[in-house]
Amino acid sequence: MTVILANGAPPTHPVPLRLFREADRLIACDGAWRKALDLGRTPDAVVGDGDSLGEDGREALAQRGIPFIGEEEQETNDLCKAFRHAVATGAKGDAVVILGATGRREDHALGNIFHLLDFAAAPREGGADRLPARVSMVTDFGTFEPVLPPGGTWTAAAGRSVSVFAPVPGTRMTSEGLEWPLEGVALDALWRGTLNRTTGDTFTLRTTHPILLYLAH
Repeated sequence: MTVILANGAPPTHPVPLRLFREADRLIACDGAWRKALDLGRTPDAVVGDGDSLGEDGREALAQRGIPFIGEEEQETNDLCKAFRHAVATGAKGDAVVILGATGRREDHALGNIFHLLDFAAAPREGGADRLPARVSMVTDFGTFEPVLPPGGTWTAAAGRSVSVFAPVPGTRMTSEGLEWPLEGVALDALWRGTLNRTTGDTFTLRTTHPILLYLAH
């Protein structure tokens, strides 16, 4: 498992902290490397455009022997750059977990969350067979996961809070194991599939277009 630590609010909940500790590899966005140290780990690499580092930061990384992978293009943010590096240098089938991507500016948080759909669909250099096995974003409150058609099945105890976000107009969904079934729901606004609950040990979602799933801790 590869963990990317973004430059939002650092995690405090036991779930993301456990993932942070257990990661096989830790990549920090360039503004988050000191947060990684504060949480008790030295990043294996720091990735970004360098705007949040400055000369002092670059020198500090060099003194600690932490490689900085700089990308100057401004079409994507540092999280995108870190994700590209993670999948380009990781093992086939590696899971990528993003931490620290929310909790500060709401516009950054929303942008980071919806980047997950791009991350799930964009192949690595070398072909689509080199995509990570799974990409998710874990916050102090829950987990966001992109879901591509046709969908899937998840394990979760009864009573867990579940929301789905369908950004593509005309998305049609079915569900099993949710208190309020999604069959026939007009997913014509992002809030339409939110605030549901699981009814058993598993639940299933089927979808015609990519969606985002949120499962509360």
